[in-house]
Amino acid sequence: MRALWRRQDKRCLCCNQLITQETGWNIHHKVERVKGGENELSNLELLHPDCHRQKHSRAAGYDRIVS
Repeated sequence: MRALWRRQDKRCLCCNQLITQETGWNIHHKVERVKGGENELSNLELLHPDCHRQKHSRAAGYDRIVS
């Protein structure tokens, strides 16, 4: 995962803030594994835990206002 962290300039691809031990991180699959995504570095990105949750919430449509 160090190579991934370096490739991203040590930053979260969602908020562009530094990823450190204090901030924590999650590994995100660009193409989900259940949809055929692999564990290759080209399909992975490091995100802060909150950014990761937000990304999945948006993908599931939870950010839409229900009327």
